[in-house]
Amino acid sequence: MDEGSAKTRRIELEAGRLVILHPDGPAGGFPMVVPVDHVEKGTHWFLGSIEPLRRGQSLIVECPVPGDARYATRAKVAACSPSTFGLEIESEWERLQQRAFVRVSAHGFQVRVVRLALPGPDEARNDLVDDVFDLIYVSAGGIRFASDTDFGTGEDVVCHFELPGSLCFVLPGRIVRAPDAPPTTRGKPSIAVEFFGLDETNRSQLLRWIYREQVRRHREEARLEEKARARGKRASRR
Repeated sequence: MDEGSAKTRRIELEAGRLVILHPDGPAGGFPMVVPVDHVEKGTHWFLGSIEPLRRGQSLIVECPVPGDARYATRAKVAACSPSTFGLEIESEWERLQQRAFVRVSAHGFQVRVVRLALPGPDEARNDLVDDVFDLIYVSAGGIRFASDTDFGTGEDVVCHFELPGSLCFVLPGRIVRAPDAPPTTRGKPSIAVEFFGLDETNRSQLLRWIYREQVRRHREEARLEEKARARGKRASRR
């Protein structure tokens, strides 16, 4: 059971709860998205390796709370082996931001949205219809795409999309923002879809891709900035 306040809350992590692990410094394989395997005498156990971290080292644990926000706390590695590790996680969690799931720009990707035909006199109104749209954002909680199609708020859809280096997702969702939203840079309204009924495998895959994509983009931006600074230094010497 979770008990909350404005900026902090207590979160009890039970078996199956997904968390995101961040080391204090750069480390290969992180951020790591893992479910709690079991809890024993106050220690949370996970399957897999936490290398290069070792026993006694600390890290940051992040937990999305659907319908609320993202929270983070600190933990210490209590035990580790090549196949399992245990964390002593502090019970007081601090709110990171209002959005429960991190979202990243998905420009250049597309989503196929399958929906029921709009009600009307057409005898085939219950047939499935679908179309392909340009993605704007993707998160583990839903997506946003550009479209001027007449979607209705509360309408159920199925979203098919693929992310580089990840799985092909087929996820049920519900329209939560109708086409009267502000237009995108291409002049089309944006449609928001909230996923529901996701199993932990799909949510874990989405979280893992999003966090690793964030790290990749950050490193690429840093590399380009470093190259620009180097060019500026060379030009100033001339």
